[in-house]
Amino acid sequence: MIAKANENDVKEIISNAVDAVQEATGYTFKPSQEQMGDIIKRILDHGGYYLILKEKSYLKGWILLDISKDYFRRQNIGFIYEVYILPKYRGKGYSKELIKAALEDLYAQGCNEIERNICSTNFYKEIGFVNHQSEPIY
Repeated sequence: MIAKANENDVKEIISNAVDAVQEATGYTFKPSQEQMGDIIKRILDHGGYYLILKEKSYLKGWILLDISKDYFRRQNIGFIYEVYILPKYRGKGYSKELIKAALEDLYAQGCNEIERNICSTNFYKEIGFVNHQSEPIY
């Protein structure tokens, strides 16, 4: 079952957040539990939210989403910050389920464009993500 995370779910996510971020950054960023709690709190206070995949009462994974407004184009832009499946549940297609649910949720909220802040793989190309490059302004 995929649903929006409640307060208890967020606490469980935070308890696993250090491992998730370390994996996502190739172990180059090693935050403390307190740092991760602060980062997540800021995202959630800004309007971000988690969708979780849970079966019975077992959390299997989550996806962190946010919506921002592009005032020049007058449209909402969805953001996927993190997709994480707990190690013992990997290899079962759960990340695809979470991403599909996230896209449906973001489109339903008027997002015509969705960006990701996660590693580029062929998987994301398969589901329609396109890499956009931007040049730094000096």
